[in-house]
Amino acid sequence: YEETVPFRRMYDDGDDGSVDSNFDPETPTIENGAGSCSFDPAGRASLESENYDAATIRAEFKTYQSILPNPDELLQEQHSFTLLRKKIEQSDIKIPRFLKYKFEGGIKPHHALCCLLLSEYEKCEAEEQRREHVKTTLIRMLSFGYLHRQLNNPAEFIRDQFNRVAHVIPTDVVKPSLLRKKITDRGLPVPNYFLDPEDDKQFPPHIALLVILQDGEKESRKFSNILYRIGFSLFAFVALLLRIVLEVIGGAGAIWGGAEVFTLRTADNAELWRWISVAVGILCFLRFVTLNAPQKEDEGDILGPAGPWSLRP
Repeated sequence: YEETVPFRRMYDDGDDGSVDSNFDPETPTIENGAGSCSFDPAGRASLESENYDAATIRAEFKTYQSILPNPDELLQEQHSFTLLRKKIEQSDIKIPRFLKYKFEGGIKPHHALCCLLLSEYEKCEAEEQRREHVKTTLIRMLSFGYLHRQLNNPAEFIRDQFNRVAHVIPTDVVKPSLLRKKITDRGLPVPNYFLDPEDDKQFPPHIALLVILQDGEKESRKFSNILYRIGFSLFAFVALLLRIVLEVIGGAGAIWGGAEVFTLRTADNAELWRWISVAVGILCFLRFVTLNAPQKEDEGDILGPAGPWSLRP
């Protein structure tokens, strides 16, 4: 005890530039035991210190569910904390705790989100987790670590990000900065809804929470529809082919056709211009791959250029 007190004091003194700032006191996770977000015998996650659990979060959701925008609009518009709070107040509905301020007894949205997702993670059967892990590992191996499984349902994408780091998520109520530190210290990617608000790729945690809650009420069922999946895959495939035609074959064709327009290509040097066009086509293809291959900085970008619903511009 005498040795740990000085370390704890140095950890809390706000000196982020010293070596002592790397001291990381042990916090409870689902790996090393339950903490404030523990699990009762019924398998429900609970923020004991806040008297708040996953069942309460879902029960609250049903009271204001009908006045929320549909999932598509909610995801695209990413309504602010203040706007959603005002919308609920105007409907004379009790404000959920994750939209309340601290002096009102509120709780941070990322705490509620962790509680809800940890509850789902614990309930997920080991066999199902194993199957999903095998699928993900196989795709990562075949793509040399560049690709993940295609996830068209945004709620699945949010869960997938969380499940990669669930084992290191503190079950205590912690600050967002400490939550990010716990994840990065284990060399894991930080889910974009846990990123700093100043980060361009940050996805508001209250929106992520509402997306998960709406999915639980089957409001996002169309994303799991087989016809929707087939339609989306066909659209993405055709869009990819069109971009190859425009950006790769079009580049090579422009050299071939341009040489003729400016009378540079004749019957005597046609073979030379053919090889020049092929060379330009190869360069255009390399550019296409560079711009469209998933990049490390795209990790966690739900709607972003390499996200599940869009191609890189």
